[in-house]
Amino acid sequence: MLVWISLGSASSLPHQIECTVVNLEYVNCTWDGNTTLVENYTFRSSYKNPDFVVECSSYQYVKAVRVGCVVPYSEEQLQRFDAFYAWLYTDDINMIKREYDSLLKRVKLDAPYNMSVLLKDPELWIYWNITSNVKKQCQEREVRYRINSNKWSIYSSRMENAFNVAFPNSQSGYEFQARVRMSSTCGQSELWSEWSESVFWGSKMINDTDTEQPMSAALMVLCTVGAAVLLIMLTCLLIHSERIRVILVPVVPGPKNLKDLIDSYNGNVEKWLHISKELQDGFKPNFSERPCTVREFKTETHSESESDDCLSVHTAVSSDYQSMQSYSSTSTLPSHSHSPSTETTPLNGL
Repeated sequence: MLVWISLGSASSLPHQIECTVVNLEYVNCTWDGNTTLVENYTFRSSYKNPDFVVECSSYQYVKAVRVGCVVPYSEEQLQRFDAFYAWLYTDDINMIKREYDSLLKRVKLDAPYNMSVLLKDPELWIYWNITSNVKKQCQEREVRYRINSNKWSIYSSRMENAFNVAFPNSQSGYEFQARVRMSSTCGQSELWSEWSESVFWGSKMINDTDTEQPMSAALMVLCTVGAAVLLIMLTCLLIHSERIRVILVPVVPGPKNLKDLIDSYNGNVEKWLHISKELQDGFKPNFSERPCTVREFKTETHSESESDDCLSVHTAVSSDYQSMQSYSSTSTLPSHSHSPSTETTPLNGL
């Protein structure tokens, strides 16, 4: 228990002081870090001379606990090139001291704003503004962009608050952001500004971090309930509608149904399968064949050779027809004294 209390009290103590020149307007010093403070501390600072100490006049609070201080700053006096001293006290006991040889590397400008895009064939131009009065030659600029929400590409811009992309593809979606910091010309800073708000160009204006929101839980529940209700309604229709049940879920005959086919339906498959009358009529032929009349011309001669020649020239009589002739009466046969005759006999089924 004692170890836990000692660790907890130690974790609530500030570790160091971090000071930043914000947009060349003021110095912001914080000492909370990543810890949760439970005690108020006294902050004091001084420019150039550590003997001339001034207590903070504008504290920053989080839940009524002091976590930072805003120190006035004068760019006209070039205070960012001077040494800066900071102390943190509790009950007049010096807890932490921080000394900066110069605030030159601790300048953090505000993020660019008013980002805009302008197409000037064959180039795409991006423009922005900054709130600071920093001279243009003292600004170092970076632009990053990505296409169709892919990986970012970062480029340095040597132009005055502008950047261009050659031959952009209008069928793709471009997303641009910019940031600035003090350049090496005026004393390079270690701190970049925050990235500006995104500006988009192209046919696919998609920002995967903003527009692609996951499906809410309420919508998922609503879709699930709707699908369940639809499934129940379809099940009820299949149960109460015989026609839909037969069409969608045809009956598969089991072994016991084969006995019903013989005993109950006398081998009538249509009635056994409960096929509708309309479907049965659909398989019946709706046409009939007309009878065909066949005529045979036969020439009779006295000589047997002439008879054979005539038979070879004219159409031969089929075996079935000859058998029918032999079955008919002999009165239909012509005598040898008559001239050649013609006989017409209808054949059913031809």
